[in-house]
Amino acid sequence: CPPNVLQETLKMLQRILKSPGCRKIPVLYKTLMMLCAQPLISHPERMCPIFQVSNVSGENLDLLKMFLNLLSTRLKSETTAPAEFQIDDTFSVPGVGTVVSGTLLQGTIKLNDTLLLGPDALGHFQQITVKSIHRKRMPVREVKGGQTASFSLKKVKRSSIRKGMVMVSPKLEPKACWEFEGEILVLHHPTTISVRYQAMVHVGSVRQTATIMNMTKEHLRTGDKSIVRFRFIKNPEYLKTDMRMVFREGRTKAIGNITKLYPHVSAVAQNTRQQRAAKKAQEANHQVHPQNEPQKPSKKRRTRNSSKNLDMEESKENLPSTSSMQEVTVQS
Repeated sequence: CPPNVLQETLKMLQRILKSPGCRKIPVLYKTLMMLCAQPLISHPERMCPIFQVSNVSGENLDLLKMFLNLLSTRLKSETTAPAEFQIDDTFSVPGVGTVVSGTLLQGTIKLNDTLLLGPDALGHFQQITVKSIHRKRMPVREVKGGQTASFSLKKVKRSSIRKGMVMVSPKLEPKACWEFEGEILVLHHPTTISVRYQAMVHVGSVRQTATIMNMTKEHLRTGDKSIVRFRFIKNPEYLKTDMRMVFREGRTKAIGNITKLYPHVSAVAQNTRQQRAAKKAQEANHQVHPQNEPQKPSKKRRTRNSSKNLDMEESKENLPSTSSMQEVTVQS
């Protein structure tokens, strides 16, 4: 990029890292000597490394790879825990079928294992069977936590799978959620953030637009912290507490952790609630107007009945009396 754009980007990045809410120490690595002289081992939680790399010429990519190799793994995977696999991408391979790729966060997955795939648009999980496993383009019989792999699934269409879905063990009893709470820090925003504000939420492999339902502060500005309740726009997602999240929209950026989940209510449960509400309304109507007691006629019905009675009385007056009828018969 042009030198002036590069300098402006670096200045903005350093200003964000040094802001009161972030309080990081930016360290720009340009050579191998600087990498060896200023390691992040002493203060890993405060220092933030910056590398200027080029995807066209490959400049400083070797330096970035060496830095990543020096770091210790932050994600500790338990191979004995129930399996949990997040889907990063989907494929349709001719002669094989639907293939999903991603990272196994915990547990162990073997051939012919039965897992739960989801959530779908309704928040449901379906049973699937692992047909084959590939790791680094080689077939394997099992995959352990912390490893990336690709799985071929039986009788599953690619159109029914999207990025952000998971394959988990039935022991976890997974539940999808529409809404969740997170403690976020606003790194940069040109104006203010308020309720009903929408932006893109990134949590693991999940990427979806969410709306702010409520928050502990009336407005949020750059450097503010708050507990915010979000709601997804399109689909419910599988989330866990303490997961890192990024909230962005244009130049707006906020980071934080998920603190609370609100489990998704299925369609069956919603119908049951509606039926209960309708039943309660019917019972309330029966209590107000019991079936055994006669109901009081309405005003319209009373006016109609009175008009009918008047018509009947007038018709009776117009009819001849019985004595006059007898006199007519005698004279005849």
